[in-house]
Amino acid sequence: MRIAHIITGLHTGGAETMLAKLIEALPPPEHEHLVMPLLSGGPIAARIAATGAQIVDAGIPRSPRAVLSLARLRRLVQEARPDVVQGWMYHGNLVASLSASGRPVLWSVRQTLSSISHVRPMTRAVILASVPFAFRTNRIIYNATSSAADHERLGYPTGKRAYIPNGFDTLRFRPMPEASAALRAELGLAGDIRLIGRVARDDAIKGHETLFAAFARVASSDPACHLVCVGRGMLPGRPHLDALATRHGLAGRAHLLGERLDIPELTAAFDLALSTSCHSEGFSNAIGEAMAAGVPVIATDVGEAREILGDSTRIVPAADPGALAECCLRVLALPPAQHEALGTADRERIEQRYGMPSVARRFALAWREALSGIGPR
Repeated sequence: MRIAHIITGLHTGGAETMLAKLIEALPPPEHEHLVMPLLSGGPIAARIAATGAQIVDAGIPRSPRAVLSLARLRRLVQEARPDVVQGWMYHGNLVASLSASGRPVLWSVRQTLSSISHVRPMTRAVILASVPFAFRTNRIIYNATSSAADHERLGYPTGKRAYIPNGFDTLRFRPMPEASAALRAELGLAGDIRLIGRVARDDAIKGHETLFAAFARVASSDPACHLVCVGRGMLPGRPHLDALATRHGLAGRAHLLGERLDIPELTAAFDLALSTSCHSEGFSNAIGEAMAAGVPVIATDVGEAREILGDSTRIVPAADPGALAECCLRVLALPPAQHEALGTADRERIEQRYGMPSVARRFALAWREALSGIGPR
């Protein structure tokens, strides 16, 4: 089967990473992948290229002139002759429908949408413009049931719904006892320092205001704790991030590492991992990756977080720094054996429920059924 994947871009993010994992899990000769990012560049491109998948930049600009590039993309799809076209994220979904030339089209929706006002105006326009095209898809794959409900309230057809959660490579994300010492050495920290980690890009939906405010409370109670932030744009020198660190007195206690490719090693080095999103999160990769690494997780009650974690005692309300700090201190106060047991249980849950091989098989089945004209189950 030949699958054309149309995605907004290949920078580090949940959808981009999921696409890379899916291609790795469904290699040739059974599956042949053609990836067509609308925007050029991004570190995930090298990972996908390493699988042997073909990457063809669609070259669609971020401007009204983008419509002029659709004819070229449509021609590229026709020349590639895929069996099915898989869209990823809003822009990729819409363009997939516009360029599929009669082939089966599947969409992948990756976020919740409790209020459309939470998204940028251009993205909002794409979401609304996509509604009539949603009825022509073979199916819409959501990674969170709450995401499906949110979009169906906007007019997406309920009969096209398919639920496939994110999957995780538990060989790549695993406990690494040596990672802790390596990260502390990189940061110039003593071996008894405890690291609270957050992996997320610099985006308002990720709840960094809550993160910094909560960590300030944790730091005041536990001088041995430091915060590590990893993700695109999470770098010192960005005015709003510097202002947050200054406001909460976190100079020397908050380490912003920016976009990194060694996420498995960094995640395994954390003593505690946080997901602090305030809205729009669907199925958080950061939660599942930390759990797979055997690192206890605390998450805000957004998207599929409660279902992924399976432990309501480590779910806190969104945008509530006090509740988040209290939960952090409670987990950090656990005896070492209990702390380790918590991480072990988290990893087992990911292995049992969200292993990448089984999730990849569900995508492959969806493609085969779409090609055969079988509707969503």
